[in-house]
Amino acid sequence: MDQDAYVTYHGNTEADREIAQRSVLFIDNETAAQVLTMEDTIEAVEESYREYGLGRATATRATHSVPRPGGDGWYTWDPMASALPKMDALAVRMKSDILPPGGAQVKKYCVAPGKFCGLILLFSTDDGAPLAIMNDGHIQHMRVGAAGAISVKHMAREDAAVLGLYGTAGMATAHALAIAKVRPIREIRVYSPNPEHRAAFADRTGANMGIPVAAVDDPRRVMEGADIVAACTNSLAPVVRGEWLEPGMHVLAVLPNEIDDDVFRRCHRYVYSRTPRTDYHVADPERRPAVGYEPIDTEWLEREERLLAREKRVFLSDVVLGNQPGRAAPEEVTCFVTQGIAIQFAAAARRVYEGARTRGLGHELPLSWFLQDISD
Repeated sequence: MDQDAYVTYHGNTEADREIAQRSVLFIDNETAAQVLTMEDTIEAVEESYREYGLGRATATRATHSVPRPGGDGWYTWDPMASALPKMDALAVRMKSDILPPGGAQVKKYCVAPGKFCGLILLFSTDDGAPLAIMNDGHIQHMRVGAAGAISVKHMAREDAAVLGLYGTAGMATAHALAIAKVRPIREIRVYSPNPEHRAAFADRTGANMGIPVAAVDDPRRVMEGADIVAACTNSLAPVVRGEWLEPGMHVLAVLPNEIDDDVFRRCHRYVYSRTPRTDYHVADPERRPAVGYEPIDTEWLEREERLLAREKRVFLSDVVLGNQPGRAAPEEVTCFVTQGIAIQFAAAARRVYEGARTRGLGHELPLSWFLQDISD
């Protein structure tokens, strides 16, 4: 069909001149790391929870999983979107992953093992313009670490000073940096099944943060005497056990499968950060991934409802707004699970965009490339 056959709109020369002067930024991980501080991320993400709790933000998520053409593993596309009018931001974050079959850990990739495709599209809620296309890697770690720190700010004891970590990759690093921004951390203990990984993490993090970091060879030692415990692994089996809990402890995890059922039973308060997710599959239920790398929301919800009394379960926005207490007594054991919520991406991506614009960073693409005269 010839383009001339479409009904198009012409004649707004003033708008065309303005559009010609505007650009869309492509922002890579290196640029995001230059402009996004952990303090900025915590501030922006906490504000996003306030806005969401007040009904002034939106958040959705869906996962599309289909068998690979060769039948070996699955392809998964995982988009999440949020509008934050106060920040003039709508962000769509999407991941394109190959999920190999089986395994006790998350091993996803795009194109080839060790390569990943995560993108954030940022739009203005003022005039609808696309503002930026970003790699999501650095922002992903920062926004999850910030959410963990927000839970610590509102739920951990004021004098909490000993942090126990499970995991030694980027999520663990981000949580250590973030939590130290909201509590006077003076000691960190870390465990990973790989001795070389935990030793390297201890040396690197200790030097970067100026805090003693001890690599321990027994996972239980992470929790002995710890005030805050953070699970930041890719394990599909629990790494935090309820039998290791101590009075006054605050436990947080990136995903619920990192903590065992006994943690849920024994904690006094459970705060979550989750919006409903729709899962789409083209195969019969018995052919779907048994677990995948993120168990579907219905499984998590069933577990929470089975193990936690309703009065124990609180959404993080209610704690941030002061509608619910994060901690009622020093001896309480509190628990927070981050999971994923799109408001974090919208808030953090907007800060990255502002920082890149202010400093003249990012690769400029003409705005006109993203606009058209053909109406829907």
